[in-house]
Amino acid sequence: MTRRSYEHHLPPRELWPTIVRDTPELRYPPMLNLATALLDTHVEHGASKRTAIVGNDGRMTYGDLQVMTNRIGHALRRLGAEPGDRVLMRFLNSPLFVATWLAVQKIGAIGVATMPMLRPGEIATILERARVTHAIVDARFRDDFDAAGGVGSVIAYDGDNGFEALEAAPDFIPVETGRDDVALIAFTSGTTGSPKGCVHYHRDILAPADSFARHVLKPKPGDRWACSAPVAFTFGLGVLLIFPWRFGGTAVTIETPGPKALLEAVARHKVTTLATAPTAYKAMLPMLAVHDIASLRTCVSAGEHLPASTWQAWKEATGIGIVDGIGATEMMHIFISASGQDIRPGSTGKAVPGYVAAVLDEAGAPMETGTGRLAVKGPTGCRYLDDPRQSAYVQGGRLFLVRRPIRRHDRLLGLQHRRARG
Repeated sequence: MTRRSYEHHLPPRELWPTIVRDTPELRYPPMLNLATALLDTHVEHGASKRTAIVGNDGRMTYGDLQVMTNRIGHALRRLGAEPGDRVLMRFLNSPLFVATWLAVQKIGAIGVATMPMLRPGEIATILERARVTHAIVDARFRDDFDAAGGVGSVIAYDGDNGFEALEAAPDFIPVETGRDDVALIAFTSGTTGSPKGCVHYHRDILAPADSFARHVLKPKPGDRWACSAPVAFTFGLGVLLIFPWRFGGTAVTIETPGPKALLEAVARHKVTTLATAPTAYKAMLPMLAVHDIASLRTCVSAGEHLPASTWQAWKEATGIGIVDGIGATEMMHIFISASGQDIRPGSTGKAVPGYVAAVLDEAGAPMETGTGRLAVKGPTGCRYLDDPRQSAYVQGGRLFLVRRPIRRHDRLLGLQHRRARG
């Protein structure tokens, strides 16, 4: 359905990545809807009173979240949104944002999430390239959206006229989407030029939960997850929406998640898994003495290199070794990491289960020393939307990232996987 309607905007088939699904949990049924898999399934199995989200606005159960999601879904349908339409979302991290994201999936539409910090010109680029047809926007960020040109069908949420006023309509029926229907167009930050739209299917979005989260983070039901990244970034989307609800946990949302706000949220809401950038961990170190972080079990770092000095200082102060990771919007989430006894400070790790990675020289051969290009393939892959740069980033079925030096610990942890040539 949504995949077929978008096929002619995707790269030529010969430029598509090779998809690897070696583990049973990455083999999804033909019909798959993210909202059903992440939310409705829990409610159907008796978890309607389990806490799904906590934040500044209080607590929301899985049942509450389902009701809000259904209300937003009905609002979108009344707006005229149909399966395959592109719906732009523009919010700070909040229960409303995650409920809107799920509602878009529930009606079979394609989500296009944006951060409030984007300027009108950047929004205009996304509106045009993603062919956005509908939008739900926090009224606080409506002016920049309108200045970008906007779209004809918009719901502006102003806090006083919220979705709770809409009819609950408990008989809401989700659209039966396929595992290879398009669910998300995630735009890169544009640090290497104009932003690239990365197209992900329903199965692509679940895959990081069933690879990185399942095998590296080892989540438990009831875990509480907090992250400084916006839900509009795939890093934040994974930690604040996909991972918590894939494993029956709780998302902790923070609208302005600076270092102090993160520590306050950990203390107040008993966060067990925290994900942020290395600079934030360094900034939090002097504040640890006045915040209760005893609930923390797992810390994740991504987005930039994690210095060994920061890792060691955090370990000495908290007893927790930070799980470092390499990820990319093109691949949805983290695909190289290490945890527990496999962590080596200053080294990122090895390909997580389900992925294959290597550093290759200019001839495409795995390297023992020096600097080469990082090549990766797995259950997710890079498909740019109407972008000629596909051929530069995907070659031989693998995604190539920036040139990366090989360190001794990388070799010890198996970054050069012997199957990387395949």
